[in-house]
Amino acid sequence: MNVVVLYGRLTRDPELKYSQGGVANCFATVAVDRGMTKEKRQEAEAAGRPTADFISIKAFGKTAELLANYFRKGNRVALEGRIQTGSYEKNDERVYTTDVIVNRLHFVESAKENGGGNIGSFAPMNGQAGYYEVNEKDVPF
Repeated sequence: MNVVVLYGRLTRDPELKYSQGGVANCFATVAVDRGMTKEKRQEAEAAGRPTADFISIKAFGKTAELLANYFRKGNRVALEGRIQTGSYEKNDERVYTTDVIVNRLHFVESAKENGGGNIGSFAPMNGQAGYYEVNEKDVPF
């Protein structure tokens, strides 16, 4: 079974592109803490060893649009997906890749926690048409 669950922070703004067939593709990187004790973390930092892993992620379709429209660099994110390996030629050398293909995204923090954004609004961060602000008094729960 190929199942991956990650919890971390985006290291850059998600990059959204569309294929010739009109399918949304989104690429980003998630920094995932290695979960070291305080002492082990200090040892690793002193020795110049990493304390986090940087995982390349890819999303497609509506999941890609969700990632690109609602998440930014530094946002915490939880995601579920699968590992996919691949390769390509660059300068006559074979380059091998490992990515996580995102199946589901989870919001981990509110707009207030991530520094503002759209407090009291469900509109995407890029201001796309078709979305509107929702007054909290209008929500029945």
